[in-house]
Amino acid sequence: MKGEIGESSDYKELSEEKKLSNSLNVEIKNINNINKIQQNSVKVILRNSIRLLTYNFFCRPPPINSNDGDYKDARLNDFLEQLQNFDIICFQELFTTLNDRKHKMIREGAKVGLRFYASPRVPSFFSKYLTDSGLLILSRYPILENEFYEYFINVSGDAPSNKGVLYAKIKINDNFLFLFNTHLQSTYYDESQKKIDCTIQVRTTQTEELINFVFNKLIALPKEEINNGCIIIAGDFNIDAHDNKFAKTKYKIPNYNISEYNLLKLKFQKLGTAIDLMEKKYNEHLYTYGDNEKEEYDHTLTSKIERNMKQTLDYIWEIIPNFNNEIYKEGYNMINDSYSFEDKNNDNKIKVLYDSFKVQEFLVKNRPYQQLSDHFGVSVDLYSPQNISQTLKFKK
Repeated sequence: MKGEIGESSDYKELSEEKKLSNSLNVEIKNINNINKIQQNSVKVILRNSIRLLTYNFFCRPPPINSNDGDYKDARLNDFLEQLQNFDIICFQELFTTLNDRKHKMIREGAKVGLRFYASPRVPSFFSKYLTDSGLLILSRYPILENEFYEYFINVSGDAPSNKGVLYAKIKINDNFLFLFNTHLQSTYYDESQKKIDCTIQVRTTQTEELINFVFNKLIALPKEEINNGCIIIAGDFNIDAHDNKFAKTKYKIPNYNISEYNLLKLKFQKLGTAIDLMEKKYNEHLYTYGDNEKEEYDHTLTSKIERNMKQTLDYIWEIIPNFNNEIYKEGYNMINDSYSFEDKNNDNKIKVLYDSFKVQEFLVKNRPYQQLSDHFGVSVDLYSPQNISQTLKFKK
């Protein structure tokens, strides 16, 4: 199912501003909508790489809320100041039902150069869903293709939402980033053991759907594009990398005596080499959810039962396909029997800068909330040859 894809029309209407691009010394004359940039001040951003962020923004659709409405609009306004620091953003839980927040994010992103976006279409009034997927991709670079795959089933508190995975093919210079943004089934720990087990089984099924969707996209692409490009799967997987005693339940995943996280890594082997970028950098997993013990961390947005749960749920994975696997050869041969499978090293491909991986906490002060979401985001930089350093000057 194709989703919405395009260049923000709001960006096109900014006649007072020069369009942001990869060129140097971009000057913006009208900065009335850029928060907290003082008069006569100059803010310069130097970056010779592409910074990618994934972030569960915790903007559930009304009337779902807690803690004085979750401060959704205030948190979104605070986050707008962060937009200029990233080149590609994968959002989860940015729902459109009965609100304009996703569209505001698209409009404001365009003003700082994130003028390309991909978003799944809102389910029709007659569908089984009450709200959309909550997924959105913003990009400084052109999004040439996109597709949304809808997961077969969601249960419990996720049942009303159209969960799935959003794919975008993004052109970066002469190469491509193949980006998959997903949000898997949640587990609600205030429910019965039977319902908890059910959510885990559904999530296990969704990981199979995710991997099959990625595989089917890859074999439909020219192999040269994949060799020179980069494959990233990002999002909120709702799979904890820890043996968490607080959240641990009595279930066993059917047919497997293995943790969900290790099972996910095992399944990813169908695609080739899967690199968990957080584990690659730290050789461990930092918490992205439920880390509430420190005073400066969230004690407003996280539900009481999940506070101090300390989980790693948010990931960025790099996939390096192994085209020598028979499954790839069979898949390509279905499309082109004469396809060549000789791999060649290419120094011009897009590369992941592993040491750049970072947990983005987005902490704030002097607010009734301490974080901009109940999750932390995670980010990484990508290097693309010929990429020009961006110098963005904001000056009145």
